[in-house]
Amino acid sequence: MLFLGIFSVLLLTVSAEFCYSDVENACSTNPKSGGLTLNCNAQYGAIDTLQADLQSFVNANIETSFEFLLMSTHFGNYEASRDGFKGLYRKLSDQSWADAIDLIKYITRRGGKMDLNQLPRFKKSVKDSKILELTEMNSLAKALDSEKQLAKEALRIHNQAQHHTSQDADVAHYIEDHFTESLSERVRDLAGYSNDFKNLLSERDASVSVFLFDEYLKKTL
Repeated sequence: MLFLGIFSVLLLTVSAEFCYSDVENACSTNPKSGGLTLNCNAQYGAIDTLQADLQSFVNANIETSFEFLLMSTHFGNYEASRDGFKGLYRKLSDQSWADAIDLIKYITRRGGKMDLNQLPRFKKSVKDSKILELTEMNSLAKALDSEKQLAKEALRIHNQAQHHTSQDADVAHYIEDHFTESLSERVRDLAGYSNDFKNLLSERDASVSVFLFDEYLKKTL
């Protein structure tokens, strides 16, 4: 009898995790829990545990997108007139924005929801807020740092999804497919721009070097 009692409790606990059980209960003559079908959702795997990390990564991409957009307008005004830098940062802004939108769609596809109050996990320094005071060289350094932060966070979430107690291969695959390769390319490009521009500044007059490099950016974007 004791065995049957324990078995019945375990059976009820397991069955409560399924949508079919919820529907069956809701449609019965004596429905429990107000007839709610709480398990009739798209959640499975470790999405409930990883959801907060994904939400904070969305907000990190949105924040980075607006920073790049502000940098783009800074170099695109009539005083700076750097169309190459303007185009570069506008492109990076659009990429981060598109990444954020795609990640929101993925969260909802997995049965989660977006929380815009979930702050990014990494913090930016006070100097990072002085976007309108950046020179061309400093802006490249800031852009590189921002993309590296996003890349490191993507790797951290990927690692979490792979080594969680209830591994979620789908989250790991999504992060790898949509973020790691793309971000590594952006980091590589910005690192190359930073070093090429630094070398150009050391060999020529600064104003000429900035003009030539801006023209180069404008043609390659």
